[in-house]
Amino acid sequence: MSAVLGDLAMTWTEVLQSPSPSALAWRLLSVRTGRDAVTAGPHRVLPAAQADAVLLRYRLGLPAEQAAEVMGREPAEFAWLLKQTVRTGAAA
Repeated sequence: MSAVLGDLAMTWTEVLQSPSPSALAWRLLSVRTGRDAVTAGPHRVLPAAQADAVLLRYRLGLPAEQAAEVMGREPAEFAWLLKQTVRTGAAA
């Protein structure tokens, strides 16, 4: 976690000028934790965006609007990601 905070500190100006600072922080956290290489949980069976939506909404319990903001997505797009996950039957 401290590495992510360091990354944010080093790019603070870019973060503040970003249209979605929380989405930029989420991407930095994803890179630092190796999210794309996760072999268990939703990232094993879902595309990254859908897995992130499931993680934020159901595993971390964020309200849908807040989870969408963290991902830098519109609420409707976030809802679509969750619907796609349910349609594929991979939301476990």
